[in-house]
Amino acid sequence: MYQLQSLTEGKARIINENPPYDSTFNVADEAEAVRIVLGLNRPPMLEALADHRFALETAGLILDNGLRVSTDRESQAQLSSIYTDLTAGLIPDADWKAKNGWQRVDLETIAPIVKAVAVHRRACFRGERLVQASIDDAATIADIEAIDIQQHFATAYQRAFTEVMASA
Repeated sequence: MYQLQSLTEGKARIINENPPYDSTFNVADEAEAVRIVLGLNRPPMLEALADHRFALETAGLILDNGLRVSTDRESQAQLSSIYTDLTAGLIPDADWKAKNGWQRVDLETIAPIVKAVAVHRRACFRGERLVQASIDDAATIADIEAIDIQQHFATAYQRAFTEVMASA
């Protein structure tokens, strides 16, 4: 994390361990130095957040009944396609492969699976959006340092997931 190492006589020394960084900026005051530190920290935090969301989104789900569902982008598309075909009445059932084996699904059995994946995807993006807002809204160095991306994301994800699934 980029940090304000020192501020003396209009010179702000900003450092970072990884990647290595050590630079001095001419600043009018401490507020400007803080804005520079925040500006340097936001891009890598947002990148780490997006990477975390994508990893979770595509890692898969284990449903309450023990069914393991792939959630990579191709699997999400295939599941949606099967659901659409069943909903449109184009086919009466389909063979669908979960991570832990084949399933013969019809509209009634595929609907809760599709819902769980949709809610999971929604929760992932909701989590990313809420954590990004925290990063964007950080006004002090202490604010930005207090953001634990994985912890904040997990809390936001769980809230968004439960919001929909609890009403089912």
